[in-house]
Amino acid sequence: MSCRKDRYLRQSGLSRIGDSGQKALASASVAVVGVGALGCAEADLLARAGVGKLHLLDRDIVEWSNLQRQCLFSESDAEQALSKAHAAAERLGQVNSEIELCPQAIDLHAGNIHNLLEGVDVVLDGSDNFAVRYLLNDWCVQERTPFVYAGAVDTYGMTGAVLPGKACLRCTWPTPPEPGETPTCRTAGVLGSTISIVASTAVTETIKILVGDEASLFPGYRYFDAWENQARSIHAKVDPDCPCCQKRDFAYLQKAGTPVAQTLCGGGTVQLPPMAAPPDLTSIAKSLEGKVENLSLRPQLLRFTSNDLDVFCFADGRTLIRGTEDLGRARSMIARTLGIST
Repeated sequence: MSCRKDRYLRQSGLSRIGDSGQKALASASVAVVGVGALGCAEADLLARAGVGKLHLLDRDIVEWSNLQRQCLFSESDAEQALSKAHAAAERLGQVNSEIELCPQAIDLHAGNIHNLLEGVDVVLDGSDNFAVRYLLNDWCVQERTPFVYAGAVDTYGMTGAVLPGKACLRCTWPTPPEPGETPTCRTAGVLGSTISIVASTAVTETIKILVGDEASLFPGYRYFDAWENQARSIHAKVDPDCPCCQKRDFAYLQKAGTPVAQTLCGGGTVQLPPMAAPPDLTSIAKSLEGKVENLSLRPQLLRFTSNDLDVFCFADGRTLIRGTEDLGRARSMIARTLGIST
């Protein structure tokens, strides 16, 4: 008869993991930064592997266009427009009730990264933009925390591990591409099976780190194209002139200026920066009763509809306006409904 103690039997039976490796996983803490397509698959694999504590960070809400590739979300999540971090945590809690899940519906930036990531054993990339990846690289090099890079778009993707004292992301690519230079899931689409390939590879590298087998890590980056049946490798070498890991110039950590309004990667949604003070969502909800449609209040999230725009107010002070890419229209909506100038 199967019982709970058999949960990791097939994994701990691997000679490369064993009982000691399984205990190491149970005591480990991993931050999954971005709980979209890659982040969902990564978090699911880590939860099933028995990683003891998962920090799930994402600024966005679940939409119908996510369901094709974001494996932790359901139609109900999209219908309710739940925060991705909390919807993922709810699903993972059903997958493995023995681990600790720490969801944060938040926008990671230079001003809050230390508080959010301090103490984790590995940072795993599930993000959808290079600004966040270069910020993560800077922080992980500074804090001597392993960072596993992952990215996927169209039918291809790439992943690689950055270890303390080894070549960092900026040794290979000193600066990120300019906005618009590279395809996004919005402009090029993304194949769901590509996500599975990249996420599985990234999680395998993460598990190697957690069980202490860093010698088995690939020394660089691996590229896969699921459609074209291509795979190639980029061997990373320390650049003696690297501004990050050699000269200790953490430029992306120093960009802690005022957050600005922006259109999110998926399109059709504007994010407005945090309010001057943390909002009292309960009070705001009461003030909007009878004035807007579809008003609902959940932990860390207030939602309503007005003039065909869906508005999501988060506990960290951010606001998402879905249904437009016009920053002026989004700001006007918030000024009219919440009386806030952004």
